[in-house]
Amino acid sequence: MNRVLRRYAALAVVPMALSLAACTDQQEPEVPEVPGATETPEDAVDTAEPTEPAGDPTDALDVPFECGEMLTAGRVVQILQTPLDGESQRVYNDDYLADSGRTGRLTCRYGVPTGGSSPSPSPSPSADGPAVEVAVSSYVDEETAAGRIDTTLGSTSRDVEPQTIGGTEGYLLTDDDEVTYIVARGVRTYVITLRRGLVPDAAEVVVILELAAEILGDEAPEES
Repeated sequence: MNRVLRRYAALAVVPMALSLAACTDQQEPEVPEVPGATETPEDAVDTAEPTEPAGDPTDALDVPFECGEMLTAGRVVQILQTPLDGESQRVYNDDYLADSGRTGRLTCRYGVPTGGSSPSPSPSPSADGPAVEVAVSSYVDEETAAGRIDTTLGSTSRDVEPQTIGGTEGYLLTDDDEVTYIVARGVRTYVITLRRGLVPDAAEVVVILELAAEILGDEAPEES
């Protein structure tokens, strides 16, 4: 009798083992092998952006080509409220100067005495010089342009007075022969010079600031 019971017990264990094995196979399916992350296909496309070449400094050239784009001779006469003898002269230079970072310059001279003198981009303090001279220069960037104004202020021996036009601070430089207003705006610098003796002394600052405002496209500051 005991032998018969042991045989039935052994037969019962076998189906249970098979059932457990089947459940184990269903709960833990085989996971396919994933290729390593460090492997790179041979035909992979390089998505890195190419490095752009350095820009040409002369691309920063930003000066008018003609004087009339800034200030006409007729407008100068209106602001000075006095007739001008002589002629107007224009000097345009688009040569890049690496030492200073200047990319171009336009110089306009109004009321230049006639007599065969050749145009010069530098203002003349003598009575034979132009009544008004405007020089606008452009530089490789705004920082360089502002630095040129600082250099001028650091080297001048003339009287200096800050004067703001249109939210931009400029400077009046005065000596016995002329009154000059200098300012940097963007990549440009402006140097506007008025020969003394053309208008009454009390009107000189008003006149040169009105000239500057006309060129900059701003309203002249109110007289204090």
